[in-house]
Amino acid sequence: MVATGGTIASRSDGRGALVPVIRGAELLAGVPLAPTTTVEVVDLEPVPSYATTLPAMLAVVDRIRGLLDSGCDGVVVTHGTDTLEEMAFLTAMLLPRDAAVALTGAQRPASETDTDATRNLKDAFAVACSSVPVSVVMGGLAIAGAEARKVHSSAIDAFSGGPAGALALIDDGEVIRLSSPLRGAVFAGTSDIAMPRVDIVKVGAGSSFEHVEASMAAGARGIVLEAMGRGNLGDGAVEAVRDAVAAGVTVLLTSRTGAGVVRPAYGLGGGADLAAAGAIFAGDLTTSRARVALSLALGSPGLGSPAEIIERVWRGA
Repeated sequence: MVATGGTIASRSDGRGALVPVIRGAELLAGVPLAPTTTVEVVDLEPVPSYATTLPAMLAVVDRIRGLLDSGCDGVVVTHGTDTLEEMAFLTAMLLPRDAAVALTGAQRPASETDTDATRNLKDAFAVACSSVPVSVVMGGLAIAGAEARKVHSSAIDAFSGGPAGALALIDDGEVIRLSSPLRGAVFAGTSDIAMPRVDIVKVGAGSSFEHVEASMAAGARGIVLEAMGRGNLGDGAVEAVRDAVAAGVTVLLTSRTGAGVVRPAYGLGGGADLAAAGAIFAGDLTTSRARVALSLALGSPGLGSPAEIIERVWRGA
């Protein structure tokens, strides 16, 4: 069990603000486990997940890989839910498809009487002990790590697998398999992964594109442009994308809808014009997952061009 902090490890401080202070052994103390389960607790410095970084997440994946390589049958990771989407996607992309890793957290802190921490932890251990591939275990479901996205700020069942659904449901301690993941493990054979800076630029009706210029000036090697609809941006976007690509910055398009596939379908600043300017398209990846994918792609040039790698990521390698 790798404990990293988050709401699941939080208590209120003197101001009433939640801070992650609970260590792994205390979290585990109230969790009923099968008598044949032996748990090694690895405490990392507890942080709220909104304060973490992609390099820090990469270090967590390295610890997970080390534990699996040392003979652990499975790993449970406790993590804050704000960035659990990124953590799970990164884990699924970097580890082999059969890695038994269950990532979980809580929407209500462990110090609350109605916390969901104990049930989620119990379910996560059941999932990890059942050799389910990398998944997010929350609200009675195990969702593939490559598919999981947070869809509610506070509900107990805050995670969804989108069109892919769930890998398993957990009922009274029983893990009932429903499906197998088709995406993930694109970078599993890659060593010395780097994760260059990738920024997100969101747009709305009438937005300007100075933020693209600001990201370039700040040293971003990639920019995820969260576009409208099928991947459309409007006036000024084509020039901004063309300038970024000419400067060696990769531009990846997602949709602010959070669902469906982006394609180069429209002109007049739409996706077709953006593709001609050099933008690439993230398929159906959510913006958060697309950012992780682009950072991995830029840090793994031996696997191909960013466009080729992103295609493999969202279509399934």
